[in-house]
Amino acid sequence: MAGSRQRNVAIFLDMENLFGGYGNDVTSVPLARVVRDIEKVVGDTGLGGQTALARAYANWGRPDMAGYRSQLLAHNIKPVQIFSFDQSSKNAADIELVVDALEVAADMPWIELFVIVSGDGDFVPLLRRLHALGKRSLVATTSQPKAGVVNKVLQSVADHFHVIDIPAPAAVVAAPAVKKPPAPARPAKKKAGAPHTELELYKASVHAFLKDDPTLWVKGLVNVGRLGQLLRGRWPNVTYKTFGYKTLTAFAEEGCGLKVTNTPATGSAAGAKA
Repeated sequence: MAGSRQRNVAIFLDMENLFGGYGNDVTSVPLARVVRDIEKVVGDTGLGGQTALARAYANWGRPDMAGYRSQLLAHNIKPVQIFSFDQSSKNAADIELVVDALEVAADMPWIELFVIVSGDGDFVPLLRRLHALGKRSLVATTSQPKAGVVNKVLQSVADHFHVIDIPAPAAVVAAPAVKKPPAPARPAKKKAGAPHTELELYKASVHAFLKDDPTLWVKGLVNVGRLGQLLRGRWPNVTYKTFGYKTLTAFAEEGCGLKVTNTPATGSAAGAKA
């Protein structure tokens, strides 16, 4: 069986650039689709292997940004909080993204492909510096109108440029008004795309950890001690007891359908999933 492809890709998402500023609909960016599309084009072009890290830069403290929570958790995207130091500071996210990218280039030499999801020309010097360091670059944006025009110099400097096609929502045609008798009341159904419950998000974290952290596996069983460490790091104020489980083992087995062990992982074989 072929081994896993090398994790040598880093994705940096300039959220404000994608939704065109906080005066617009900030929830309009389909984050999950964007990341999946980038990973596909990276694989198809042979530019890189698997994603090692993904970071999204925005003012995540805004209440209207909460709709992204499930997508961030499901695709292991780290939200980076941006604070403007004064009222006129419009480039705080750009500066933070540039600093992070250069830090990754210096501290993680195995990262070979840097994906900048933005059309902002301010990132031209960053790409030139990454090239000087022997790194490859991919600039991506979406077809959504609010994403704006991509800077031509940024597009030309990148090793590869890609537009993620996001279909426009279908036009809604108003139907003629017809009087009907009131329908019997029915229990409300959960709408598609509605925010997940906290329990569902907690379980989504577990499955994301199982996918990306090989230290969780011991001969096909889940190392419950290591799982507890990861959950405490991600959810400092929430535990399995929040959802009525007496132990983490009970939550993992009954709530997530997992088989667990208390034996810690040892050696390189511990990361193999049975």
